[in-house]
This record gives sequence, C-alpha cells and structure tokens, in this order.
Amino acid sequence: MWSPHPAVLVISAVLFGFMLTQNGMLGHDVAHRQVFRKGREVSLAGWILGNLLMGVSYSWWTRKHNLHHANPNHPTDDPDASYPMLAMFKEQLAHRRRILLPVIAMQAYLYPFFTMFLFITMRVGSVEQLFRRDAPMRIRQGLGLALHLSLYILLLTQLGGWPQAITFLVISQIMFGLYNGSVFAPNHKGMMMMSDDEPLDFLRTQVLTSRNVRGGWLVDFWNGGLNYQIEHHLFPTMPRNRLSDAQPLVQKFCADRGISYHQTSLAESYREIFNHLNEAGSPAREGGE
Repeated sequence: MWSPHPAVLVISAVLFGFMLTQNGMLGHDVAHRQVFRKGREVSLAGWILGNLLMGVSYSWWTRKHNLHHANPNHPTDDPDASYPMLAMFKEQLAHRRRILLPVIAMQAYLYPFFTMFLFITMRVGSVEQLFRRDAPMRIRQGLGLALHLSLYILLLTQLGGWPQAITFLVISQIMFGLYNGSVFAPNHKGMMMMSDDEPLDFLRTQVLTSRNVRGGWLVDFWNGGLNYQIEHHLFPTMPRNRLSDAQPLVQKFCADRGISYHQTSLAESYREIFNHLNEAGSPAREGGE
C-alpha cells in the first residue's frame, strides 16, 4: 500500500478540492446548455460531472440554481441569499432565530469559516433530494451518488492508513468549500436586494444585483468565467469563452440607459462583501433585529 510523503498528501488533497470545484463549474456550464443543447446530452453530462464525479445531485443543484437566476438577491426566493445562520440583508434579521443573532453579529468574520463546510450542505441537500416525491430520475441520481462515495472510499483506502485518509478527506473537502466560496461570493453578495414592493424589469434585475470582477486570464480561469456575472445572468446559455466579448457591449448598453454597471477588482469585491456583511449584521451587535 502506498504511503505518500506528508507534503505530497497535503498538496494532492488541495489539488483534489480544486479539481472538484473546477468540475462543478463545468457542470454549471452544462446545466445552462452552454456545452450541449439537447436535454439527453445535458442530463447525462450533468449526471457524470455532478453525481458521479462530485457526489452532488445534478437535479438538486439545477433546481436550486434556476431559482437563483429567476430571483437573484431576493431575501426569501433566492436560495443563495437566504441562510439560517446569516443575514445577507438587514431585512432578514427579523426572520432569524434569536439564538443565532450572536453568530450573525460576527458574520463578516465567520463567513469564510462557513464556506469550509459547503461540502456538507451540498451533500445533505443532494441526499434529501432523493426522498422528494417529485425527485426526477431518483434511481439514477442515487446510483451516481453511491458510485461517487464508493470510488472516494476506495481512494482513501490507498493512502497508507487512517491518519492519511482522514487528512486527505478533511483538506480536500475544506478546499472544495473555500474555493466554491471564493468564486460565488463576489457574484452577488453586497449588491442590490430585490423587493416585491418595487419590482424591476429583467434587465435591471439581473444587472443591478450582479457584480463583475476584472483581472485578466487568471481571474477568468479561477472563476470559471463567472466573474462576468452580469453577462452570464443576461445570457445564461452563452459559453464562458464568449462572455468577455459581450462585456463591453453590455456595459455600453447600460451606460446609454443610465443603468449602474458594477465592475471591480477581486480584492475590492471581497472588501465590499466584508463591509456589507458587517453592516447587515450591525443591528444584531446592537441588540436589535
């Protein structure tokens, strides 16, 4: 049995987590029919990339992501903006359990910690999906998740023993969560909140709730093209390698109509997110709701 050098083990685990997230971004492209147009090919590729290779239900994620695209930054209807232990907007505080207010008060500092455990919430959601009465392709979905688990356990058994297996498991999955968080957080967090009282048209809904991140080819690669979030939300079936071509056209279109088009650096996007979460949690620090 092979027992890798500790440094090799750690680096391999980090790269494995990196691979899982890159794989997830490919699954994202497939789900938006950027790769295949026909439903059968989309479903098969999604099953391979999601259920089999990531251990995440493709149908569960697709349903959740479609809700996000339809309701970006809506305090109740966007699943990516509504978490029980966070308040993305001050308006959400009234709907959070009082026992969680101390956590929300420190959410700006705890958010990176929470992203480390995304691998748990995604797998739990995937398994729960199998027990929904309207779950599509329940047997195939469950089989894919079971195969992923079996292959992953087989990998862990080849690492030389329990200490190595646990080290690889923890580091790879935490890396998966952190990388996911680093990619998806800049897209919408800290941007305009949707309101049922003041509905916007499609263009303004997608543009005003989204943030673009500039930075060249490395940022494009790291973010899987999702740093062109405005263009992606306006044209979700557009392949990622064409989003940069659309960006100046969309920016000019918005400027001509007086629509705010927000684009910033990666570092500045994280600063904006931190400040926004800190501000949204301020009433909890002051003892209010």
